Amino acid sequence: MGLVVGVRRLRVLLSRVVRWAGENPGGPFALAFMALLLMAAVALARGSEDLANRLAEYAYYSLVAAVVLELASTLLSREGGEEEDGG
Repeated sequence: MGLVVGVRRLRVLLSRVVRWAGENPGGPFALAFMALLLMAAVALARGSEDLANRLAEYAYYSLVAAVVLELASTLLSREGGEEEDGG
């Protein structure tokens, strides 16, 4: 029974993550940025400077992708929505 409950909870969690990712296009890239940066810190602490540098570089690219996607999403939603009052 415990395994079945665990699988159900995992499915619910995954469905929430997929729904969130659909609403926030840059979100998964921002999460990847944080995970990659954390892995880079661990690699650096373990003495793998080359690996840490590569991971930090990939983290940077992921952050750039997140910002670009969020910016595009914001601009597209403003074009399709109502105009804001200027004051």
